[in-house]
Amino acid sequence: MKSLSEIDTVSKRATRAAGFPWGIAEEVGKNIRILEVFGLPGIKEFFKKKKKINFENLNLINIENIANENQFCPIIAGVNFLDQVKILDKLVEVKFEKIAYPLLFLPFVSRASEVIGKKIFLQLDNKKFLLNFNNNIFSSFL
Repeated sequence: MKSLSEIDTVSKRATRAAGFPWGIAEEVGKNIRILEVFGLPGIKEFFKKKKKINFENLNLINIENIANENQFCPIIAGVNFLDQVKILDKLVEVKFEKIAYPLLFLPFVSRASEVIGKKIFLQLDNKKFLLNFNNNIFSSFL
């Protein structure tokens, strides 16, 4: 990949080919682009050879989001997080356990930070992130 536009387009097409609707594919394209802008391996993580996983649905985001048996899909969880961000605005901390490929979830939360105009503290398993208005992502893990 040479440009951010190419990364965006290829990500959208791959998401669509995986069976997601165009709206979600658009979101994924934006997010992979964001990861690359922040210097994170977005395209590499997105196209990493992934084994077939049965995902649990995460439709309603709570303070603690823990999958029972399988992992959460980072794309569906991210879209729902972004859609519910105005309601989640009142929470101080949100915890997720068992999100598959958590790096793919981060840009959704980063964009949510920009939407509500607040920094968001995110804990994924034992990793903690501070997302700052979609301008940067801070973590001791990174």
